[in-house]
Amino acid sequence: MVKGVIFDMDGTMFDTERLSTKGWIYAGKKLGVDIPVALTDSFRGRNPQAIRKKFAAYFGDRLDYDTARAMKHEYFDEVTKESVPHKEGLQDLLEYLKEHEIPAVVATSTERKRASRLIHMSGIEHLISNAIYGDMVERGKPEPDIFLKAAELIRQDPKECLVLEDSAPGLLAGKAAGGYTIYVPDIAVVSKEAKEGITAELADLHEVAAWIRKENKK
Repeated sequence: MVKGVIFDMDGTMFDTERLSTKGWIYAGKKLGVDIPVALTDSFRGRNPQAIRKKFAAYFGDRLDYDTARAMKHEYFDEVTKESVPHKEGLQDLLEYLKEHEIPAVVATSTERKRASRLIHMSGIEHLISNAIYGDMVERGKPEPDIFLKAAELIRQDPKECLVLEDSAPGLLAGKAAGGYTIYVPDIAVVSKEAKEGITAELADLHEVAAWIRKENKK
């Protein structure tokens, strides 16, 4: 049975991956450097430490990561200062979980300071049992640590938790955690290999509640 649901945040709960891409493009324009979308695509699902390494491997000494990241956040914070765009079906799914006493927990690679702001502004904070952030675990996705910790926070066996993800690192981490893993596509590029062995692929969050109902009746 599904006794807990673990949500990735960016690209799964909130429609923010597109904003991140636009933020990196904005930073590049301000700095007079092209920051390719292919590079920003490789950041999806990864924590800030992993992103820093990928950025440095691409740019070397040609571009300072902290400067570019600050400008990216400048853009992102401006466009989300009044609201956070939800992914289709998020509110309904969270209300379903609340009604059926299935705890929902966020497990995001984003650091606590930034992610907690989005959750607070989103209007769905009251429907979430707990959250764990990228700067609270030593090893980020694709390692399973953040999902194992999320299951611990809601006092559930990881094997009885459902992970909802949109990125390849997240799917790999979900599978490694040992429970159910559902892929809900966003804009992240996910290979066939990364999807091998997942529980299901669903079009959007509207379909998740029906899947849980069916699974818990078995």
